[in-house]
Amino acid sequence: MRIALFGATGAVGGHFLNKALAAGHEVAALVRTLEKLSEHTNLSAFRGDVTSPSDVAKVILGADVVVSCLGNVKGVLIMEKAAEAILQAAAEQSNPPKCLFVSSIGCGGTSWVVKQMLQMIGGRSSFADYERADARISGEGEVPYVLVRPAALKEKPGNGKYRAFRGDGTFARPIAKEDVAAFLLDAISSNRWDGQRGIQLAGVK
Repeated sequence: MRIALFGATGAVGGHFLNKALAAGHEVAALVRTLEKLSEHTNLSAFRGDVTSPSDVAKVILGADVVVSCLGNVKGVLIMEKAAEAILQAAAEQSNPPKCLFVSSIGCGGTSWVVKQMLQMIGGRSSFADYERADARISGEGEVPYVLVRPAALKEKPGNGKYRAFRGDGTFARPIAKEDVAAFLLDAISSNRWDGQRGIQLAGVK
């Protein structure tokens, strides 16, 4: 399977990249700094901007599935623009690839408490950008998608387990970033979570 990956040098994206390559998939990744990626026979790296429709389109061309592990960094809001660029590029394919997006619990009305906490931690403008991206994705009617909202992310090694659910995520158990990547790898070959206007993801002991 050919995977177009965005956010490959981030924590979740890095775990996903390693798992996808280990599983024998071909990965095309768009990054700002090529030197951050190690060479691999099945990895094609492109330098570019995830908010640039033309940069995004060249990576998605010919992909079977698209995976976005993007996130805002301090002072730089990319989520809404990147989601729009990815969905537009996917829609232009004769057979639009399924697009997997990582969002956050708190988006889409999933937890008022978590939303308030994330606004305090990352700022209101950053969370609002996540909300706009989340709404754009969950309203998509042409491109098949999976929208996942993980609970608090842990740096600890994963255990390969997760709980995907609908509804309130206020008391969801924190999940290791590696286990979010494991979910994404499972979801590229399954239609179990497709197009549900967002699902929540939590850790499991």
